Amino acid sequence: MQMVNRDAVDVLIIGAGISGLLCATELQAQGARVLVVDKGRGVGGRLSTRLMSGARIDHGAQFFTVRDPRLQPYVERWLAAGVIREWFRQAPWDNNPAGYPRYCGVSGMNALPKYLAATLDVRSGEKIDSLVRTNDRWIARSQQGRSFTAEQLILTTPLPQALLLMATTGLNWAGQQLPHLQHCRYAKGLATLAILDAPSRIPDPGAIKPSTGPLAWIADNQMKGISPEVTALTLHATPEFAAAHWHSSDAVRGQLMLAAAQEFIPGAVVDFCCHRWGFTLPLNPWPQPYFAVEALNVVLAGDAFGGPRVEGAALSGLAAATALLERV
Repeated sequence: MQMVNRDAVDVLIIGAGISGLLCATELQAQGARVLVVDKGRGVGGRLSTRLMSGARIDHGAQFFTVRDPRLQPYVERWLAAGVIREWFRQAPWDNNPAGYPRYCGVSGMNALPKYLAATLDVRSGEKIDSLVRTNDRWIARSQQGRSFTAEQLILTTPLPQALLLMATTGLNWAGQQLPHLQHCRYAKGLATLAILDAPSRIPDPGAIKPSTGPLAWIADNQMKGISPEVTALTLHATPEFAAAHWHSSDAVRGQLMLAAAQEFIPGAVVDFCCHRWGFTLPLNPWPQPYFAVEALNVVLAGDAFGGPRVEGAALSGLAAATALLERV
C-alpha cells in the first residue's frame, strides 16, 4: 500500500495570525493543499483573548476597522456568521464626528481566527527553526522534530522572525533588498490585565485613549461584552513605557500602569498580570503588500507589509494569496 505524506502540501504557511489564516483560506478555496503552522498554543497572533480569574480579556488587538473595500465582503460574512459584531462607532478621540465601525469578536478577539482556522489544517505548537530549499521544494523543520514539505512557502510571522528563518537557508534569497527588509522596525508592547472587585469608572463605550502618561489604551472587557461575569481591564502601555520597562518585574511595571489608571478603578484590584508583545506596530512598513521571490517560490507577508492595523495584515495575506494564484 502506498503511504501518503500528509505533511507534504502545495503551500506551507508559517504564522497563524490573521494574515496567514486569510491567505490559507483563499488558497484552499482555489483547490490548493495548504498547511499552516504556528509556534503558539493557539491561533490569532495579536488577536488574542485570555481567560483569567473567571474573566475573558482581550490583551492584544482590541478591535479592527475596515477602510478598504476589499475587506468589506469578508466582514459581511463574519457578521452574518455571528463571529464578530460592531463594538462602537463613535469615540471622543475621533477626528470624524460621525465615527466609523470598530469590530470585535463576539466572545473576544480570538473568535475570528478560531473561526477561520476551523476549516484549515493548522498545526499549533510547532516552532519552525530551519528551512531548506531542495529539489524545487521547501522543507521546514520544527524544534518538535517534525518536517513539513511544500512547493510554495509563505511566511506571515513578524518580519524579524521571518528574516531569521530565511537566514537558516544559507541562500542569497533577497539580494540587495535584504538590508531594506532588515531596516523594518516594530514597537514593543506591554499589556497589564487587571481583575477588579467592582465596576470600573470607564465611560461608554468601555474604552478610552489617554493623551498623557504611560498608558495608550484602557478598556473594560465587561463593558465590551466579552466578560459578563467579571470586571476586567486591559491597560496598554505607550511604546516608550514598554521599552523602558521591558525587563522590569510585573510588580513594578504592572503597579505603575495600574496607578496611571487609578481614577477609573473605584474598588480593589483582585489580581493582575502583565504580557509583553515583542512585535506590535510596525514603525516603517514595507511599501508593498508583500515581498515575493518567484524563483524560489517564497513570499513574505503580514503587518510589516500591509500596515500596522489588523486590516493591513489581513489585506497583505489576501494579496499574497492572489500573487501566488496568478503564478500557478
